[in-house]
Amino acid sequence: METSSKNETNISYEELYRDEKKRRETLEKEVEKKCKEIEELKKLVLSYKNSETAKNGYLEELLVCEDLKNGTVKNKFSSILGLDYDEWSRILGNSKCDIQTTDTKLSGQVKKFKNGVFQQLDRHWVDTLIESIPELNDVSNILKGLCEIPLLPNGTHVDKDKSVKKLCESNYPLETLDNFLMSLNTSRRRILQYAFLGTVVEIDRPKYLFGVEYTDKKERIRIVLFKVEDIIRYLDKLDFKITKGKSVITLGDDNVLSIQRKGGDGGKKSSNQLQFKIVISKIMEHVDHLQHEV
Repeated sequence: METSSKNETNISYEELYRDEKKRRETLEKEVEKKCKEIEELKKLVLSYKNSETAKNGYLEELLVCEDLKNGTVKNKFSSILGLDYDEWSRILGNSKCDIQTTDTKLSGQVKKFKNGVFQQLDRHWVDTLIESIPELNDVSNILKGLCEIPLLPNGTHVDKDKSVKKLCESNYPLETLDNFLMSLNTSRRRILQYAFLGTVVEIDRPKYLFGVEYTDKKERIRIVLFKVEDIIRYLDKLDFKITKGKSVITLGDDNVLSIQRKGGDGGKKSSNQLQFKIVISKIMEHVDHLQHEV
């Protein structure tokens, strides 16, 4: 009787183990399935956000073109744009210029902005920047360390367990960091031209920047017009500096322009790009401009 009881106990334990193992495997499959569903949902949300951002940008460009048909607006901006030009229209394709007159005399870039808030100016791979400004080749590894997180084996997303190489003395000797900033400041004008004008031919470079200010309540309140060359001329008087967080490079003391890793993009490879940001409301404090209340 004792042997029979022991056998039954062993069988009972084995059955419990098998049942528990099966239950765990089922749960793991369900968790894996849910994780995949969440990742797909994240991709859809990111795609929707990117699509909405693009649509909003296109809409703003159309609105500015319509604004510039208005006689009052044309007169307000005449001391910069003159009056002898055809109607403005959106430019199709991937260009630094967003809008251009049909006679191609004038071209501009359109940026929505809020008071005190950064706005993306440009984003590219570090290698693309170096190709345009070979003088920065000696600091390319530092820029890549700041921006390019190693990728996962799939080659499409960054490894979130890895991090950037910050611009601090635990990663680089002080002399190296000083030389890095010296290199940036020596090539400052070319860096600014790259960020504002791009690498395209002269005819496709924006001559003007139209900033359209919005409130936190998404109310469109004014159009601000700058000559791009005036902005570059002002910024070229400032020096590049490393912020306290050691992961952002700023121009001047009030962070009117900054350079950093793009980030975001759902962790895609593109998040490793180098990004330029500007604060248009701060540029207004230092650069001549015209504005029209809408």
